[in-house]
Amino acid sequence: MHDVVIVGGSFAGLAVAMRLRGHRVLLIDQHPIGSHQMSTCGIPHRLATLLGAEDAIMETHDAAIIHVNGRRFRFELPEPYATFNYRRFCELMLEQTDAEVVTARATARDGATVITTSGEFIGRFLVIATGWRAFGSTLAGEPGNIPLAARGLETELPLRLDIEPGLHFYFERHIIESGYAWVFPCGNHTRIGLGSAGDVDALRRRLDRFVHEFGLEVGPTHGGVMPFVRREPVVDGAFLVGDAAGQCLPTTAEGIRVAVRHGLACGQLLAMALRGEIDGETARRRYRDLVARTDRSHHRLTRLMRLVDRAPEPALELVARVTQPKAVSDWLIRRYLTDTGWPTPRSLRSSSAAC
Repeated sequence: MHDVVIVGGSFAGLAVAMRLRGHRVLLIDQHPIGSHQMSTCGIPHRLATLLGAEDAIMETHDAAIIHVNGRRFRFELPEPYATFNYRRFCELMLEQTDAEVVTARATARDGATVITTSGEFIGRFLVIATGWRAFGSTLAGEPGNIPLAARGLETELPLRLDIEPGLHFYFERHIIESGYAWVFPCGNHTRIGLGSAGDVDALRRRLDRFVHEFGLEVGPTHGGVMPFVRREPVVDGAFLVGDAAGQCLPTTAEGIRVAVRHGLACGQLLAMALRGEIDGETARRRYRDLVARTDRSHHRLTRLMRLVDRAPEPALELVARVTQPKAVSDWLIRRYLTDTGWPTPRSLRSSSAAC
C-alpha cells in the first residue's frame, strides 16, 4: 500500500511527487525517467529556477522572432524563456522527491489498484499523468479518441545555426498550412520543428523541406500529440494532470508550464489530505475548482488558434506589426501568462497559496 501512486514520470507526474516528500509515493513509467523526450523543452527561465532545475538550462532567450509573409518581427520578452536538456531536467525534479520508481507499463486499473507489466500496486490516491495517451486508456476512464489535438514533430541537430538570437516562430503557409514552425537555439544545438492541428499527416515531409531550407538534413526526431480539449480533471476518483487532462494550451501549444502548475497544486492537495487537514473529496473538489479557473482563457486560446490557422499571411503580418511595440507586447504576454496560471514564487513554495 502506497499513499499515492502516480502513473507517468514526466513533468506533471514529477511535479506532483515534489509536493509529497515524507509520504509513500510510487512513480510508474514505462520508460526510465528522462529518457523519452517528446517536448521541445522551453519554459520561462524563472520557472526552471524555482523548480531547482536551472542546471538543465541550455540557453536563455530574451526575444521571440516572428516570421510571417516574408518579414521578420522581433518581440522583446518581459519574461525570458529557456531551452533545456530534458533528461537532466527530469533528473533534477526527481532528486527533489522521495518517490520509489518502477519502470513498467500500466495496463489497467481496478479502483485504487494499478495493474502493470511488473505487478499490481495499490494507493490511497491515484494520479494519472501519462500525457495524451490517457485519452484512449482505461486508466483514465472510458477509452475514446482525442476530439481536438495537434501534433508536433521536431529534430535536434548538433550544430548552431547562424541566425539572430531568440526563439524563432514561422507563420509561413509554404512551410506549414495550418500551425507554425519553430527554430530554437540550444547552446551548441538547434531544435527545428513543426506543429499543426490540421496538417498532421504531412509533418515529416514538411519538416524535411523546412530543414532543407537551411541546407541541412533531418536527424533523429521526437514529438507527439498535444491535446487541447479538456477532460474532467477527476475521473472515477483519480486525479488527471497535464496532457492527460487536456491541459495543453491552444495556439501556443505550451504544455510544460501548465502541467507543472497543476501538478504542484495537485500534489499539495494530496499532501494536505494525507496529513488529515482535508478529506479526499475536498481535495478532489479543490483540484477541480483550480483547473476551472483557467477554463475561460483556455477557450479564448482555442478560438484564437482557429482564427490564426485560417487567417491569410497579410492579416497575420498586420497583427504582428500592431503588437510589436514593447508596451503592447509586454502587456499581452504578461496577460497570457497570468490568465493561464503562471506559477508565482509564492505558489511554488507556500503550502497554502497553490490551493
